[in-house]
Amino acid sequence: MSTNAPVPELSSIAYLVYDGDFDYVILERNAWQKRSIASITKVMTLFYCLELVEQGELALDAVVTASSRAASRKGTQINIKAGDQFTLEELLYAAALVSANDAAVAIAEYVAGSEAAFVRLLNERAKELGLKDTHYVDCTGLLSIFSNNYSTAYDQVKLLQAAVEVPLFRQIMGAREYYLAAQGRKLKNSHPHLELAGVEGGKTGATTPAGHTLITSRHHLGRRLITIVLGARSRDVRNAESLALLDWAYNNLRVVIANDELITPVIVRDGVDHQINGILAHEFSVVALNDTDLEFERAVELLEGIKAPVERGDKLGELIISSGGEEFARIDIVAQQGTGLTSWLRRIFNRVYRYFLR
Repeated sequence: MSTNAPVPELSSIAYLVYDGDFDYVILERNAWQKRSIASITKVMTLFYCLELVEQGELALDAVVTASSRAASRKGTQINIKAGDQFTLEELLYAAALVSANDAAVAIAEYVAGSEAAFVRLLNERAKELGLKDTHYVDCTGLLSIFSNNYSTAYDQVKLLQAAVEVPLFRQIMGAREYYLAAQGRKLKNSHPHLELAGVEGGKTGATTPAGHTLITSRHHLGRRLITIVLGARSRDVRNAESLALLDWAYNNLRVVIANDELITPVIVRDGVDHQINGILAHEFSVVALNDTDLEFERAVELLEGIKAPVERGDKLGELIISSGGEEFARIDIVAQQGTGLTSWLRRIFNRVYRYFLR
């Protein structure tokens, strides 16, 4: 893998590369600037609904009847007519894949009775997630910061980080196409990076106040990185600059500690093998701008009183990784090999031996 790729020169007003595993900003411009985000707003609309589905409070096969208000929503549409019926699943895919505003409003009205009530729920959820610089006025992103509808690049990557933990969210956002049975046609996902290995999905957007916007989550080479571009001057520029950020980040991914690197020998009480090796559950890698980004302190914290039997892969403790005196990450230390329980006679001998060593 190549390293030390130069930082791309971008024209977008705001952008951010975020480490979704270890929670830190890798590269940014104006990441905390409040801006219109266009249809990236639908990430919260979808996330909120899919959490309810996972909790059993909403059903994907529920039938939703579209109102005249939903049918009249401007912008990108699937041309819903008042009285049309869809399953909730169909509307979710339409809002996700082709950014259908009419579908999003139909979802909002079904879930909360009105779009205004639904937006209040979105703002409450945003507060719970710690999105301090986000405020929703509609569920589509058609309204702008001039209508008090805004967020930041940072808040939106934190939101997407939470959203991709919901399996159904990844399934819908990452779908390349979906057959919309209610209209007898296929919907194709508008996200431009789905051909890349490990892309979990995200959301496109474009309005005059927001410019062109794009957020993407990618889990590749064992690492989840999230990128966002806001305020690009065109769709092509947005797509190219988003791809440049993803390429740059993964090209600068450096392994600091390999997963098979021996971390520590571990004493196993009453084990056939008195001592086994502890290794990392997975490698520790970071996106490095320079060599100083690879300087970390390590501390081993083992579980107390580890007893046999131990299976290969069992957790034995944690490796605490720090930078500049502050904790950066914790990675599980696991057994490289297992060990069985020794004979009862040997266990008695061990207890007597330990007693006289006290």
